[in-house]
Amino acid sequence: MEKTRLGAVLGAIVLLGAASLAAQTAAPGGCPPQGDAKKAKVQQLNELRARLEEPSDDDYDDTADASALIEPGDDSQRWQSSTAVEITAYVLDVQDGGPTSANCHSMNPADHDTVLYLTPGASVSDNGHRFVAVLTPRWRRLMAKNGFDWSTGAIRAKYLLQYVSIRGWLLFDFEAASTALNTASLAGASVTRATAWEICPVTGIELNDDSMELQTRLAPVPELYARSNASSSAP
Repeated sequence: MEKTRLGAVLGAIVLLGAASLAAQTAAPGGCPPQGDAKKAKVQQLNELRARLEEPSDDDYDDTADASALIEPGDDSQRWQSSTAVEITAYVLDVQDGGPTSANCHSMNPADHDTVLYLTPGASVSDNGHRFVAVLTPRWRRLMAKNGFDWSTGAIRAKYLLQYVSIRGWLLFDFEAASTALNTASLAGASVTRATAWEICPVTGIELNDDSMELQTRLAPVPELYARSNASSSAP
Protein backbone atom coordinates (compact mmCIF):
# COMPACT_ATOMS: atom_id res chain seq x y z
CA MET A 1 0.00 0.00 0.00
CA GLU A 2 1.39 3.35 -0.99
CA LYS A 3 1.67 5.60 2.02
CA THR A 4 -0.10 8.95 1.87
CA ARG A 5 2.28 11.43 3.39
CA LEU A 6 1.47 14.98 4.35
CA GLY A 7 4.20 16.99 2.67
CA ALA A 8 3.87 19.64 5.32
CA VAL A 9 4.56 17.18 8.13
CA LEU A 10 7.64 15.76 6.45
CA GLY A 11 8.83 19.27 5.73
CA ALA A 12 8.45 20.14 9.40
CA ILE A 13 10.62 17.22 10.43
CA VAL A 14 13.31 18.08 7.92
CA LEU A 15 13.36 21.74 8.89
CA LEU A 16 13.68 21.08 12.58
CA GLY A 17 16.37 18.43 12.25
CA ALA A 18 17.66 16.03 14.83
CA ALA A 19 19.06 18.73 17.10
CA SER A 20 15.75 20.51 17.34
CA LEU A 21 13.92 17.26 18.05
CA ALA A 22 16.25 16.57 20.95
CA ALA A 23 15.66 20.06 22.31
CA GLN A 24 11.92 19.36 22.30
CA THR A 25 12.23 16.25 24.51
CA ALA A 26 11.43 18.05 27.74
CA ALA A 27 8.33 20.19 28.13
CA PRO A 28 8.77 23.93 28.81
CA GLY A 29 7.81 23.31 32.42
CA GLY A 30 10.64 20.82 32.78
CA CYS A 31 8.59 17.61 32.62
CA PRO A 32 10.92 14.84 31.38
CA PRO A 33 9.90 12.08 28.92
CA GLN A 34 9.15 9.69 31.78
CA GLY A 35 6.85 12.26 33.39
CA ASP A 36 6.45 12.17 37.16
CA ALA A 37 5.59 8.46 37.28
CA LYS A 38 7.12 6.53 40.18
CA LYS A 39 6.82 3.01 38.78
CA ALA A 40 9.39 1.95 36.17
CA LYS A 41 6.73 0.35 33.97
CA VAL A 42 4.75 3.59 33.79
CA GLN A 43 7.93 5.60 33.19
CA GLN A 44 8.68 3.38 30.19
CA LEU A 45 5.13 3.84 28.92
CA ASN A 46 5.48 7.61 29.19
CA GLU A 47 8.79 7.52 27.31
CA LEU A 48 7.02 5.77 24.44
CA ARG A 49 4.31 8.41 24.54
CA ALA A 50 7.01 11.08 24.30
CA ARG A 51 8.53 9.77 21.07
CA LEU A 52 9.33 12.38 18.44
CA GLU A 53 10.71 10.13 15.71
CA GLU A 54 8.79 10.04 12.44
CA PRO A 55 8.24 6.39 11.42
CA SER A 56 10.10 5.16 8.36
CA ASP A 57 8.39 3.21 5.58
CA ASP A 58 9.76 -0.02 7.05
CA ASP A 59 8.03 0.66 10.38
CA TYR A 60 4.50 0.59 8.91
CA ASP A 61 2.28 -2.49 9.12
CA ASP A 62 -0.03 -2.37 6.11
CA THR A 63 -2.34 -5.03 7.62
CA ALA A 64 -3.24 -2.84 10.60
CA ASP A 65 -6.36 -1.00 9.48
CA ALA A 66 -9.27 0.19 11.63
CA SER A 67 -11.03 -3.20 11.55
CA ALA A 68 -7.83 -5.03 12.51
CA LEU A 69 -7.28 -2.75 15.48
CA ILE A 70 -10.65 -3.62 17.00
CA GLU A 71 -10.71 -7.29 16.03
CA PRO A 72 -12.08 -9.30 19.01
CA GLY A 73 -9.90 -11.40 21.26
CA ASP A 74 -7.08 -10.83 23.72
CA ASP A 75 -4.83 -8.54 21.72
CA SER A 76 -2.21 -7.67 24.33
CA GLN A 77 0.49 -9.36 22.22
CA ARG A 78 -1.01 -8.66 18.80
CA TRP A 79 1.22 -5.73 17.87
CA GLN A 80 4.55 -4.19 18.80
CA SER A 81 5.25 -0.68 20.09
CA SER A 82 7.87 -0.42 17.33
CA THR A 83 5.08 -0.73 14.73
CA ALA A 84 3.59 2.26 12.96
CA VAL A 85 0.21 2.45 11.23
CA GLU A 86 -1.57 4.64 8.75
CA ILE A 87 -5.33 4.16 8.79
CA THR A 88 -8.58 5.77 7.77
CA ALA A 89 -11.18 6.19 10.49
CA TYR A 90 -14.11 8.33 11.62
CA VAL A 91 -13.56 10.86 14.42
CA LEU A 92 -16.36 10.30 16.90
CA ASP A 93 -15.06 12.57 19.67
CA VAL A 94 -12.13 14.82 20.56
CA GLN A 95 -11.22 15.44 24.20
CA ASP A 96 -8.60 17.13 26.35
CA GLY A 97 -6.57 14.38 28.01
CA GLY A 98 -6.16 16.36 31.23
CA PRO A 99 -3.40 16.08 33.85
CA THR A 100 -1.55 12.74 33.79
CA SER A 101 1.79 11.36 34.91
CA ALA A 102 3.02 11.86 31.32
CA ASN A 103 2.69 15.66 31.66
CA CYS A 104 3.71 15.75 35.34
CA HIS A 105 0.06 16.42 36.21
CA SER A 106 0.21 19.88 34.66
CA MET A 107 -2.97 21.93 34.88
CA ASN A 108 -2.03 23.84 31.71
CA PRO A 109 -4.14 22.64 28.74
CA ALA A 110 -1.14 23.24 26.45
CA ASP A 111 0.62 20.37 28.25
CA HIS A 112 -2.30 17.95 27.84
CA ASP A 113 -2.82 15.27 25.22
CA THR A 114 -5.53 15.66 22.61
CA VAL A 115 -7.44 12.37 22.59
CA LEU A 116 -9.35 11.30 19.48
CA TYR A 117 -11.96 8.57 19.78
CA LEU A 118 -12.14 6.80 16.44
CA THR A 119 -14.40 4.18 14.86
CA PRO A 120 -14.26 2.31 11.54
CA GLY A 121 -17.26 4.27 10.22
CA ALA A 122 -19.87 6.93 10.97
CA SER A 123 -22.55 4.31 11.64
CA VAL A 124 -20.59 2.81 14.55
CA SER A 125 -20.60 4.69 17.85
CA ASP A 126 -20.74 2.24 20.78
CA ASN A 127 -17.81 2.01 23.18
CA GLY A 128 -16.97 -1.55 22.16
CA HIS A 129 -15.89 -0.39 18.71
CA ARG A 130 -13.93 2.72 19.60
CA PHE A 131 -10.18 3.04 19.55
CA VAL A 132 -7.96 5.91 20.54
CA ALA A 133 -5.39 8.15 18.86
CA VAL A 134 -3.36 10.63 20.88
CA LEU A 135 -1.79 13.91 19.76
CA THR A 136 0.86 14.66 22.36
CA PRO A 137 1.99 18.11 23.52
CA ARG A 138 5.51 17.44 22.21
CA TRP A 139 4.18 16.88 18.69
CA ARG A 140 1.84 19.87 19.13
CA ARG A 141 4.83 22.13 19.87
CA LEU A 142 6.76 20.59 17.01
CA MET A 143 3.97 21.39 14.56
CA ALA A 144 3.36 24.88 15.98
CA LYS A 145 6.94 25.85 15.13
CA ASN A 146 6.02 25.29 11.50
CA GLY A 147 2.66 27.02 11.51
CA PHE A 148 0.32 24.09 12.21
CA ASP A 149 -2.26 24.36 15.01
CA TRP A 150 -2.63 21.04 16.81
CA SER A 151 -4.38 22.47 19.85
CA THR A 152 -7.34 20.46 21.10
CA GLY A 153 -9.75 23.18 20.00
CA ALA A 154 -8.32 23.36 16.50
CA ILE A 155 -8.29 19.59 16.10
CA ARG A 156 -11.89 19.37 17.29
CA ALA A 157 -13.02 22.14 14.94
CA LYS A 158 -11.38 20.60 11.90
CA TYR A 159 -11.78 16.85 12.37
CA LEU A 160 -14.76 16.10 14.64
CA LEU A 161 -17.34 13.89 12.86
CA GLN A 162 -15.09 13.62 9.82
CA TYR A 163 -13.18 10.81 8.16
CA VAL A 164 -9.45 11.22 8.53
CA SER A 165 -6.24 9.57 7.44
CA ILE A 166 -4.13 9.31 10.55
CA ARG A 167 -0.71 7.84 11.21
CA GLY A 168 1.66 7.28 14.08
CA TRP A 169 3.17 4.71 16.41
CA LEU A 170 1.20 1.92 18.06
CA LEU A 171 1.27 1.82 21.85
CA PHE A 172 -0.31 -0.66 24.25
CA ASP A 173 -1.68 1.41 27.11
CA PHE A 174 -1.76 -1.20 29.86
CA GLU A 175 -3.35 1.38 32.16
CA ALA A 176 -6.45 1.22 29.93
CA ALA A 177 -6.49 -2.57 29.53
CA SER A 178 -9.12 -3.09 32.25
CA THR A 179 -11.60 -0.86 30.39
CA ALA A 180 -10.86 -2.19 26.88
CA LEU A 181 -13.24 -4.85 25.57
CA ASN A 182 -10.45 -7.12 24.29
CA THR A 183 -8.61 -7.28 27.61
CA ALA A 184 -11.20 -6.47 30.29
CA SER A 185 -11.82 -9.32 32.72
CA LEU A 186 -15.56 -8.62 32.55
CA ALA A 187 -17.21 -6.65 29.78
CA GLY A 188 -19.91 -4.25 30.82
CA ALA A 189 -20.54 -0.64 31.68
CA SER A 190 -16.85 -0.05 32.46
CA VAL A 191 -15.82 -0.69 28.83
CA THR A 192 -14.81 2.56 27.16
CA ARG A 193 -12.98 1.27 24.09
CA ALA A 194 -12.39 -1.86 22.03
CA THR A 195 -8.64 -2.13 22.55
CA ALA A 196 -5.89 -0.80 24.78
CA TRP A 197 -3.74 -0.43 21.66
CA GLU A 198 -3.74 3.19 20.56
CA ILE A 199 -2.02 5.38 17.99
CA CYS A 200 0.33 7.34 20.22
CA PRO A 201 1.90 9.58 19.36
CA VAL A 202 0.06 10.66 16.23
CA THR A 203 2.62 11.93 13.72
CA GLY A 204 0.24 13.02 10.95
CA ILE A 205 -3.45 13.64 10.35
CA GLU A 206 -5.48 14.93 7.42
CA LEU A 207 -9.06 14.91 6.23
CA ASN A 208 -10.00 12.04 3.96
CA ASP A 209 -12.17 13.44 1.19
CA ASP A 210 -13.52 10.08 0.03
CA SER A 211 -16.14 9.97 2.79
CA MET A 212 -18.99 8.70 0.64
CA GLU A 213 -16.91 5.78 -0.59
CA LEU A 214 -15.65 5.12 2.93
CA GLN A 215 -19.15 4.96 4.39
CA THR A 216 -19.75 1.98 2.13
CA ARG A 217 -16.32 0.38 2.29
CA LEU A 218 -16.02 0.64 6.07
CA ALA A 219 -19.54 -0.57 6.84
CA PRO A 220 -19.73 -2.72 10.00
CA VAL A 221 -18.95 -6.42 9.70
CA PRO A 222 -22.10 -8.08 11.14
CA GLU A 223 -20.30 -10.93 12.92
CA LEU A 224 -17.80 -8.62 14.57
CA TYR A 225 -20.34 -6.13 15.83
CA ALA A 226 -22.86 -8.71 16.97
CA ARG A 227 -20.17 -10.43 19.05
CA SER A 228 -18.88 -7.25 20.69
CA ASN A 229 -22.33 -5.86 21.39
CA ALA A 230 -23.24 -9.08 23.14
CA SER A 231 -20.06 -8.90 25.23
CA SER A 232 -20.63 -5.27 26.11
CA SER A 233 -24.05 -6.04 27.54
CA ALA A 234 -22.77 -8.67 29.95
CA PRO A 235 -23.55 -7.99 33.63
